[in-house]
Amino acid sequence: MSSLSLPPWTILGASATPKRATARLSARKKASWRCQLSPQAVEAPVQRRSGNYGPSQWKDDLILSLRSTHERSMQGKHGSDNTEEIKEDVKQLMVDACHEPVAQMELLDTLQRLGVSYHFEKEIKVVMDSIFEDRKECEDLHAAALRFRLLRQHGYPASHDVFKVFKDETGKFKNILAEDVKGLLSLYEASHLGLEGENILEEAMTLTTYYLKESAKMLNLDSSLGKQVAHALELPLSRRMLRSEARSYIDFYEGKPEHHSVFVLAKLDFNNVQFLYQAEIKEMLRWWRGLELAENLKFSRDRLMENYVCTIGVNFNPLLSVCRKGHTKLNCLITTIDDVYDVYGTIDELELFTEAVDRWDIGYIDKLPQYMRRMCFLALYNTTNQFAFEFMRDKGLNILGYMTRALMYQYSFVKSKALVVESYDDVNENKVFRLFLSSDSASKFMLIKIPHYEECNKSSHEYPNNIGADSRTLQYSVL
Repeated sequence: MSSLSLPPWTILGASATPKRATARLSARKKASWRCQLSPQAVEAPVQRRSGNYGPSQWKDDLILSLRSTHERSMQGKHGSDNTEEIKEDVKQLMVDACHEPVAQMELLDTLQRLGVSYHFEKEIKVVMDSIFEDRKECEDLHAAALRFRLLRQHGYPASHDVFKVFKDETGKFKNILAEDVKGLLSLYEASHLGLEGENILEEAMTLTTYYLKESAKMLNLDSSLGKQVAHALELPLSRRMLRSEARSYIDFYEGKPEHHSVFVLAKLDFNNVQFLYQAEIKEMLRWWRGLELAENLKFSRDRLMENYVCTIGVNFNPLLSVCRKGHTKLNCLITTIDDVYDVYGTIDELELFTEAVDRWDIGYIDKLPQYMRRMCFLALYNTTNQFAFEFMRDKGLNILGYMTRALMYQYSFVKSKALVVESYDDVNENKVFRLFLSSDSASKFMLIKIPHYEECNKSSHEYPNNIGADSRTLQYSVL
């Protein structure tokens, strides 16, 4: 009987057992083999989904062929000797306008729209402080609206009550305002910076939109004001990408002799920055193709250019090139991993990947599916560690813990089986919040001008609605 208790794969010697027992064991062994080879024991192939994403419209040859028509020498910090002279002329214009508040605000607004305000941050801070300290009631609609918008754009407190002076006894905006197209345009732009519950700005938005549309029918569309009205009605300034706005505003601003140096600086700076962007995207292309993610993970989106343009929308400042390139890299990786979570991966695979990110241990990589190893985890691991190394080298601060914590927070929702819920919106809201955190963490750590990165990291968790809105912009802009 002892021989019958042995496992079926045990091989017994012929002399050690009776022939009948051997025959029974042989039959049992064959049955075991037949069971192992039966169709019921073979795992069914995993059914993979597809997002049906189209290929990138930006071919590699097209990106590499980008050339700037502006030839320049790289001198100093993104400038030349001639540029420095022009900047001094613009600074003198700001000094000369200090006794004319409206002219001073218009010059500041112009510098911002032309994308050259980063050259004059100290001077602009002094101007904004003086604008904030001037509490006189203004009865000029253009001046009041421009002041309100500039204060809010720069983070100064600005009350919407300043527009009550433009209402009549019945509480409605005065009819005479309809004749002031310039003032209406300024109020229209200011109204888009309103906060929840500021009803007067909601009324102003409705009113100015109606009157500007009526005025556009009568204005000469070839005139500077006519072009600006049509441009604003298409999309308000607060919703535009600053760098593309700079290109449009150069055309609007051309031909103003009183600020010729501003116009020259804007054109020179735009060409210089364009030259820098072209060099950056080519560098990013070499990095992206080196990872080979798009080539090996056919189900994911290949959206290098779209991610880079989104990064310019967040931060166009040419002095922060390191931040922009790092942000682009992380956005590309997040886009790919987002497709793994949304489209390709199974629940079990995603839990393994989440565990790998939680552990942040390269030794755990062998437990991941083959496509997740080098293509997903190793790319994320190496890129994140490289960010931390460069920051430690340049700033002397170790940010790896903050970055890995953000990544862990991003993918932790899979552990609770959040993918299996009744409402897709619940999953989307949950995931989109985490999607932004890791990308946002890298960018804010690299921002040279924000040394208190711990406070910045804390603020990301205190304002989830704002973060969620930015996250949706990133997620849907690279579809």
